[in-house]
Amino acid sequence: MIRRIITALCLCLMLFCVVSLCACDGNSQSVDGAMTPVKDSSGNITGYERKYHNDNGDVTRWDIYDANQEYQSFVIYEYDDGNRLTKEAYYRADGIGEYYYSYVYDDDGDLYEKGYFSSTEGATRTLFDKDGKEIERYIYDETDALSKHEVMENGKWTEAPIEEETNAATE
Repeated sequence: MIRRIITALCLCLMLFCVVSLCACDGNSQSVDGAMTPVKDSSGNITGYERKYHNDNGDVTRWDIYDANQEYQSFVIYEYDDGNRLTKEAYYRADGIGEYYYSYVYDDDGDLYEKGYFSSTEGATRTLFDKDGKEIERYIYDETDALSKHEVMENGKWTEAPIEEETNAATE
């Protein structure tokens, strides 16, 4: 009888270990737990959220709920091998994508390009210098046509001639 109990316990322990190892593949996500309330400055609950993380502790998904705990939207975050954020995509509750941001880094790991893309609003491509300051941006309409080119001068965006795009931040 005791032998059967020990055997059963060993089998349960082995099964637990196998399940645990299979769940930890480096890309797995784990939920923090129950929904967390989001409060305004007065302490009133304005909504709820639930976040998922990868093995590095980075948020990979953020679910957003209203004050009645009705599912509203979610955000998906992607990272590169250097653990740098490369994309954050915003979706409606029904799974339809609304817009996303993309981030590109130079060989030193510094941000040199940020993109914003929306099927209804168009897109913006912003370039950065080595100090992380915005230096140039290209603005596109909803048909993906380049509609505006701006450069940063004295802390303000100044319209520049529309010309072929450059990678000025990496030159």
